[in-house]
Parts: sequence; structure tokens; C-alpha cells
Amino acid sequence: MRYRVYGAVRKETTREMKPGTTGVEVRLQGRMLFVARALWLACAFFELILFGINLLQPLSGRRTLICPFTFTCPYNATTLHALQQAQIPLAAYNAFVTGLGLLFALTFVGFSVLLFWRMFDQSVALLASFSFLLLGSGGLVGDFSSMPLALQVFVQIQTDFLFFCLGFFLVTFPDGRFVPRWSWLIGCTLFVQSIFFQIPGPFNIASWPVPLFLTELVIAWCSPVAIQIYRFRFVSTPAQRQQSKWVIYGLTCFMLISFAIFAGLLVPITDAAGALYYLASGVLPTLAFLLIPLSITMAILRSRLWDIDVLINRTLVYGLLTTTLLVVYLVLVFSGQALLSSLLGQNNGVVLVGSTLIVAALFQPLRQYIQQIIDRRFYRRKYDAQKTLAAFSTALRGEVNLDQMREQLLAVVEETMQPDSLSLWIRPWKQQISGRGTSGESP
Repeated sequence: MRYRVYGAVRKETTREMKPGTTGVEVRLQGRMLFVARALWLACAFFELILFGINLLQPLSGRRTLICPFTFTCPYNATTLHALQQAQIPLAAYNAFVTGLGLLFALTFVGFSVLLFWRMFDQSVALLASFSFLLLGSGGLVGDFSSMPLALQVFVQIQTDFLFFCLGFFLVTFPDGRFVPRWSWLIGCTLFVQSIFFQIPGPFNIASWPVPLFLTELVIAWCSPVAIQIYRFRFVSTPAQRQQSKWVIYGLTCFMLISFAIFAGLLVPITDAAGALYYLASGVLPTLAFLLIPLSITMAILRSRLWDIDVLINRTLVYGLLTTTLLVVYLVLVFSGQALLSSLLGQNNGVVLVGSTLIVAALFQPLRQYIQQIIDRRFYRRKYDAQKTLAAFSTALRGEVNLDQMREQLLAVVEETMQPDSLSLWIRPWKQQISGRGTSGESP
């Protein structure tokens, strides 16, 4: 007799929410929404005017240069020396930096417009949109020191407003609520810091003693991070945790790339290769910084949230794999040259070819080994579930007792999915139309 198996599994996940949190985003309505949109349009119009003034500077005899970060212009002596060593004309590099600055600025402005168009009634999307708009327009404005005093004052106010939006975004992401309720005080730290950086005299933060200066920076920037850690562990829903993972992923990638490239600033520029590495050390962090608005935008738009787990897994696996293979390759090259120098002389072609072949042969088994380590260490539940299902599939091929099969199936589903309740109905194939059958149930 043939049987068809029907299963029904229900799992309810509950999380103890703190008072005042519902897991629903705060949305703007009515007059508040109208004021927010009007303010965003006014800021965008003002930035467009400043960009036009920057483009008209060549007509007045001044040079227009759009930089990824305004503090990288004008070029310092080290950059000019690197250009000379690499034999790159200044005009060509100037055009490259201008294009990179436009890419940087337009990317931020583009994400700002996207959030404004799609999700602007959410408070957290509003803060992110303002932050992206002001960050992107900073490269389009250029050097505003030669502008009229009134425009300089507006630009300074814009900078303060940027840190205001950034601070409150960091403490309210992802649902726009202050959790804990006093966290709005933490959101003000970056705004207050920006004001104190502009105050002349001894009250300026830059003139404070070094220990006090460093303490203030740590408090201002680490406090919002601590709030996010608290929200992630004790308050966030599963979907909000996925949103936070996207932001953490973008920020972590930027920091790792920046730290890796930072070593290039310590390498002396003695030849063309060193000069090119130094110039690349200023370009790659700029491109990596674009991962931050990309990850924030995807998190706010809730675009493919659960894909972040696969992306993190692949990044960990291939990042460790690349690092390991690079270390193995360098060890093989240097050790091979040291051992075979007496036989082959200074000809290292054999060593390079042999090292390349060994690394290529190690790629696939090393990737599988690292994948297993990552799964066991960071995805233990998924790894155990896969092993359990694989073992059940193997045992199922030789099982003929229906009662034992039913018990094994219930045990496997209980172990892998951990439902609150589990029911299994087994109906004979010939009785499918009449609806008669047997059932087994497990709590």
C-alpha cells in the first residue's frame, strides 16, 4: 500500500519588547510631513545653487575642483611627489579626482532622492535622506571659503544640521523610536560637537587637552553605537535585526578596507609601484565608503533583507580564503627562492610557477574546509540542521516500517525547526478522496 504524507508545522516566535516599542516604524503625517518635504526641497535647491556657483568659478579666474572629501584638496606635497614618481600628469589626475568626486557626490544624492521618493514618511528614512543629501552635496559645493559671508554662514549651518540628522539617525534606526527614551540625549552629542568645533577661542574642541579631546570623541561617536548594540540584543524584532546587519556589514567592509589600505601610507614612495599604491590608498577607501549609503538604503527599503546572511557568509569564507592563499603563496615564493637559489641561481620563474600551481590546487579543498569552520562557528543551528536532514535522508532510504518513519520524521522536524506544536497526518493513497486516514501528533 502506498502512502502520502501531509505535515503541518506551526512555530511562534515571541520577544519581550521594552515598554513603548511595537516594532512598527514611526511615520510622519499631516503638517509635519508637509514641513519635512518642504525643508528637504529647500535644502536641495540651496545645494543646487552652491553647485552652480562652484561651476562658475572658472569664469572668475578660480579653479573648480570637486573632491571626494573636501579636506583632500588641494593636494599635499606627498601626493604631488607620488604623481611625479608615477609619471602621471597633474591635469589627468585632477580630472580623475573630479570624476571620482562627482561619482561620490551623485551616489549619495541619488540614494537621498530614492529615500525621499519611496519612504519619506518614515522618520528614520527622513533623517537618512537628509544626511545623504548634505554629505553628497559637500563634494559638489567645493571650496566655499571664497564665497560671500552669508553663504559661508549657511554652509556652516548646513554642517551642523548634517550632524544633527546623523546623530538622531544613529539612535533611532531602524524604527525611528528612542529606545531607551533618554537616548535622544545621545543623539544630540554629534550636533553639540559640531557646534563646539566652530566656536573660536579656548572653547573650541580642537584646543582642548589631548586626553579630554580624545575622551569627547569617543563619547560622541561610541555612545550611538552602544545604543544600537542595546537595541539589537534586547529590543529589535527579527526583521529589524536583519536591517541592522545590513548597516553593520557596510560599515565593517569600509573599515576593513580602510585599515588594509592604510598601510600604503606608511610605505616609502621610492618607485612607480610605491607611488601608484599610495595614490590607490586614497581612492579605494572613498569607493568603499559608498557601501555605507548602499547598505543603509537597502535596510530602510527592506530590499532582500535575508540575503545579508548569505552575503556575510560568502564574505567571511572568501575573505579568509584569499588571505590564507596569499600567505601560503608568499611563504612558498620566499622559502622556495631561499632553498633553490643555490641550484637555480636568481631565476625565480620555476618557484613562481610551482607556487601558483600549489595555490590553485589548494583553492577548492581549502574553501570547503573554511566553509565548514564558518558554518560551525557562526551558523551552528543551520549547520546542525543540515547534518540532521542529511542523516535522515540516508536513513530514510532503508526504512520500511511506517511507524518508525513517522517517529523519525517528527523527531527531525522537532530538532531542526523547534516548533511550538507539531502534527503529522498520514493518509493511505486509495483513501485520499474519502478523507479517511491515520494521524500522529507530537507536542
